[in-house]
Amino acid sequence: MSYTRPSPARNETVDFEPLEYTVSYPPAPPPAAEPAPAKQSNGFAVAALVLGLIGLIVFSWIPGINLLTAIPIGILAIIFGIIAIVKSKSRGGKGKGMGLAGLILGVLAIAAAIVMNVVLVDAVKEQCEDPNSEIYGSTQCEDIQNM
Repeated sequence: MSYTRPSPARNETVDFEPLEYTVSYPPAPPPAAEPAPAKQSNGFAVAALVLGLIGLIVFSWIPGINLLTAIPIGILAIIFGIIAIVKSKSRGGKGKGMGLAGLILGVLAIAAAIVMNVVLVDAVKEQCEDPNSEIYGSTQCEDIQNM
């Protein structure tokens, strides 16, 4: 195909061949690798471990309120620990160690709360039986001795 265009200086036409342009792009990059699947953690194991630690470290050593806090938290840690151990079988063993640790800490939290209360009551009973004690013969001592 030719194109004629008038020349401005001399009324004559010139034939031009159209230029062919080739555009070259760099090669496409290789496809991105698929992202690694997110690790599935065992939420029950984490909950058991956290509840066991809180029950044992924070609440089991406070006499009086440990019956209302450490024992229920310890029971929850035991329940979540058992669920975590059972679920770890379907997840390829993930969370079994944390679940077992939470279960053990839950048992220890309950045991520590009970032992702390028994020790406290025995110490108060001992004071109530000592005639040189300030609380000897008080109504609180009578209530404790009737337990």
